[in-house]
Amino acid sequence: MPKHRWSIAFVIALGAVAVSRAAEPAPAWVVPLTPYLGAVPSMQVRVGGSPATVLLDTAGGLTVLTPAGADKAKCEPWGRLSGMRMRGDRLDLPRCDGVKLKVAGHSITIPEAGVWDFSKLLPKDAPPLDGSVALDAFAGRVVTLDLSGGRLIVETPASAKARTAHATELPMRLAREVGGASLTPLVAVPTAKGKLWFELDCGSDGALIVNRAVAAALGLDPAVTRGQPANLALAPHIRLQGSAQVQDLVVDGNIGAPILRQWIITMDLAHQRLWLSQAKSSAKR
Repeated sequence: MPKHRWSIAFVIALGAVAVSRAAEPAPAWVVPLTPYLGAVPSMQVRVGGSPATVLLDTAGGLTVLTPAGADKAKCEPWGRLSGMRMRGDRLDLPRCDGVKLKVAGHSITIPEAGVWDFSKLLPKDAPPLDGSVALDAFAGRVVTLDLSGGRLIVETPASAKARTAHATELPMRLAREVGGASLTPLVAVPTAKGKLWFELDCGSDGALIVNRAVAAALGLDPAVTRGQPANLALAPHIRLQGSAQVQDLVVDGNIGAPILRQWIITMDLAHQRLWLSQAKSSAKR
């Protein structure tokens, strides 16, 4: 082919790509995520008009404010919200109702937020936090978690349709505890005995945590407490590989940030639907 014809064809191809990209529907908004302590995602928000740093914790269930965050929200905590963490310890927290956050310039309202000083769980020199936002803050929306890209995307119906067109849909459950106030996503993990349900937990820096009662069904040794290799198949072409800790839990298991960042995860929080596609950084490995 003559050189000038190849050049024209190349320019036309580039133009087609540009048109295709321009035609992709835009999401409603995008929330930038920054690693906190190099491990779990955090985001910058405004609470009561004041700037605040909060974690994003998809398995947190319930959005919580630290006492400093509650002060920014001009909330006087009252009453009690009660729930259990995944290892079975019970939490009783005072509550703040109707907490207003501004996230990426958009206003959201948390119907019931807990108040908890969780600084004791962090290293002594950890940067201060004003709270931890869970997916209850986005109930009824379609959101996409892209940890490798450092963003949480709030979708429109059109952008969600485009994003999931070539993704793999997997069975999903939403756990609504604390009187229905909390919201935690779980994905099905098939075994020969039946489905297990693992939390999607971007707030965990561990790859996999598995309930001792179901470890054998996943080919793991229930008696081994140190990390052991795990290879879980969510679908024929979707496998989760990593070090698994076997512990006593009140859930089947937990999938943490080291594995979640390998995937782009779209969750329809109104209709309990979930799609996975491989993150670009993971696909290049």
